[in-house]
Amino acid sequence: MTSYNSFAYYYDQMMADVDYNYWLHQVKENVQIGSRVLDVGCGTGTLSLALTDAGYAVTGLDLSADMLVVASEKAKDAGVAIDLIQRDMRELEGLSGYDGILIAVDSLNYLETEADVIRTFAGCYEALKAGGVLIFDVHTPFKMRETFKDYLYVENDDALTYIWHVEEGEQPLSVVHELTIFARAEDGSYVRTVEYHEQRTFEMHEYKAWLDECGFRVVNLTGDEDRQLFVVRKVGRDDE
Repeated sequence: MTSYNSFAYYYDQMMADVDYNYWLHQVKENVQIGSRVLDVGCGTGTLSLALTDAGYAVTGLDLSADMLVVASEKAKDAGVAIDLIQRDMRELEGLSGYDGILIAVDSLNYLETEADVIRTFAGCYEALKAGGVLIFDVHTPFKMRETFKDYLYVENDDALTYIWHVEEGEQPLSVVHELTIFARAEDGSYVRTVEYHEQRTFEMHEYKAWLDECGFRVVNLTGDEDRQLFVVRKVGRDDE
């Protein structure tokens, strides 16, 4: 699974259009304020901070140490305390007692195999209290096949220029994001960085089957041709 490195320090600027209020609303709609929430793939901590401000007890988890450095600095600047854990989302062993788990902004699509997705769902199941809620979104097959086809985006300003190019991946319903970043240094020169990030999605009926296998019931499924949002509740498994 790919982790963010240099990209972490430009992430907030490059992802400025993400509607974090939408995600905050989804949590408020499904998890009682004051509850414990695990923000999986928390990145630079923007959503974790918003959830904390809203009254939740938040733990942020991310694979990237660089992302967590930025998140820690932002929490310190905001004067709030957030537990931050560096860990792969497939390895949630030892975490428990959460009322809600959030895997936002297509973070789950960094898992490239069926086994990895099932393992992550199973880990979320164990980390949640009985009746706890898991909220996540995924790219649709249409987005992988059509929206990302020959995708090229360029953003240019004085401090940061980046080129985002997407190519078809080797696995079914997968893509490779090539990010070329030119960041302006203090002396006025530009530092070039290139990162590659692989993502994969699956058919929605497959996600539903795996959730059911792990002991979740789908509460709500919404979205559009590019993205689907799942809200699911821990209800138990047949073998328990």
